[in-house]
Amino acid sequence: WPLDRFSIVNRVWDGATVVLLGGGPSFSGAQAGIVQAARASAKVRVIAINNSYLRAPWADICYFADSQWYLWHKDNPEFRAFSGEKCSIQSTGMMVDDGSVHILRNRNFPSHGTGLSLDPEFLITGSHSGWQSVNVAVLTGATKILLLGFDAREPATDSQGHWFGSHPTPTPVAAYSAYRNAFKAGAAAVKATGVRIINASPNSAINDFERMEIMEALQ
Repeated sequence: WPLDRFSIVNRVWDGATVVLLGGGPSFSGAQAGIVQAARASAKVRVIAINNSYLRAPWADICYFADSQWYLWHKDNPEFRAFSGEKCSIQSTGMMVDDGSVHILRNRNFPSHGTGLSLDPEFLITGSHSGWQSVNVAVLTGATKILLLGFDAREPATDSQGHWFGSHPTPTPVAAYSAYRNAFKAGAAAVKATGVRIINASPNSAINDFERMEIMEALQ
């Protein structure tokens, strides 16, 4: 357990636009409403990362990569009621006692790596769930990925680092540079696949992709 239930990522969203909802403070309820409407009209698919399932319970996937985060949320009625797929990464999966949660293999297990996996059985972690969600979206066949709430900017206080306030255990300040580095290290590999990434996160510190306001990006 859970070595008998590793999943693979199927190419089920071939040609789709996939919106990734991060935890950065720029991700607003208004943006969530725009994305919800786009999903309802079948324009996009949506991956909610970590706490963003609370703002987007209608997302297609809730992705998390931290075993402690799972322990914080597993008994939350809203998490239990989430109707989309739930997905995590080896070795976080060793802590997941819910057999419905998909566990994907870490290409560099037990360490972390940068870059992009094109093998549907593996992800490159980039040391954080945001990059792993990008890798999932690429493997599903997405041709365009929109980033919301991907600020990756060191906050003045931990409570200002996320749209929901703070995790029970504060995010280390050093994590924000790791977030940025994962995107920088993997940008060329994503572009080589022909997948277009648009960063629609206002004031984001990730500067490796084109920038655009969410409404324009959804055109």
